[in-house]
Amino acid sequence: MFLFEKFKKELAVIAIFSLFLNFPVLARAETVDDLKSQIQQSQNQIRELEKQIAAFQEALKDTKSESATLKSQIGKMETQIRKLQAEVSLTQAKISQTSFKIEDLSSEIETRNIELEKQKANLGRILFAIDEYDQETPFEMILKNQNFSDFLNQAQYVEDLQNNLQQKVRGVKETRTRLEEQKTEYENQKNQLQELNQELKGKTSVLDNQRDEKQDLLATTKNQEKQYQAMLADLQKKRDQIENEIYQAEEKLRLAINPSSIPGSKKGVLIWPIQKQLTQSFGCLHASFARKSYPSCDNGQGGYHNGIDIAASIGLPVKAALEGTVSGIGNLGKYSYGKWITVRHDNGLTTLYAQKLKTRDAIGYAGSTGYSTGAHLHFTVYASNTFQIQQKSYGPVPMGGSINPMLYLP
Repeated sequence: MFLFEKFKKELAVIAIFSLFLNFPVLARAETVDDLKSQIQQSQNQIRELEKQIAAFQEALKDTKSESATLKSQIGKMETQIRKLQAEVSLTQAKISQTSFKIEDLSSEIETRNIELEKQKANLGRILFAIDEYDQETPFEMILKNQNFSDFLNQAQYVEDLQNNLQQKVRGVKETRTRLEEQKTEYENQKNQLQELNQELKGKTSVLDNQRDEKQDLLATTKNQEKQYQAMLADLQKKRDQIENEIYQAEEKLRLAINPSSIPGSKKGVLIWPIQKQLTQSFGCLHASFARKSYPSCDNGQGGYHNGIDIAASIGLPVKAALEGTVSGIGNLGKYSYGKWITVRHDNGLTTLYAQKLKTRDAIGYAGSTGYSTGAHLHFTVYASNTFQIQQKSYGPVPMGGSINPMLYLP
């Protein structure tokens, strides 16, 4: 006889699964073909914008070798603004494409649900028929039929029903698997849409700031080269003064680091807060650039850098390197750190870059707060037991015993 209990269990699993398929259905395009066409148009637009952004990026690379003149700085800012405008448009195109994909998946999920309900209805009918036959013993079936041939025909019919049922169950399992895959993709697209909306907000904010920077520069210099050069000289003088004050204070704070209060050297304790592209390393650097840019160390043979610099395109989200709590925030304008934020972690480390933050949470967007340098992230790791924020006439300054970030980055 047919093992009816086995198929009862299969049906129970299918019924339970159907409870999780009530996805929201978004407004649908007039036809599936229209929706596919919109997705393709968005993809074409994305490719074109990516080409434009790459061209702007190359143009910005070419400006690095230009002399520091007001004209070149304004030109660089204008190129950066156009690049940011293209990046905003690119993010908007990605948002549109993702929305279309979500709509497409929602439509497919709805269709698959209808298909599953039909398959379940067919299963029900077959199961009902088999159940009726399953109530009779072989002896009762023989007595009910007029001859042995009719009995064999009925037995064959029951066997065919059983085979058909097995095929239907396999079909339901396949449909269920496809639905699970579509549900996962649907959730992924929803998460991506949320991230893109946040990215759009960040890039729009950076674009507005860049426009303000340009207008501020023109107003401050009155569009005069002489004024610009005088301003650069004043900025450099004040910057050197502030960084030397930080260096002198941190020399003493480094001696106060308690080794037992911080993690031992281990790769992966922190994640890269931005794409991994190191431009300046940590410590007393024996290079002409370091001697020119950082406080003197090793009897003037090097310049001391209390963190690392990581290349970053303007508008790129900056991530928390580890779960923690914001412990300080400030803005030194165009001096030293510029806009900064510090996060205190439970493992004895404090990172420089309020809310409760998780690893990889966006805490800001890369920008440029100086006229002579491009966008980059200065990333410093301190021993929390030495960290402090000192109030200066020019603003709050984060200080502490700095540690080489590369000890903890993957």
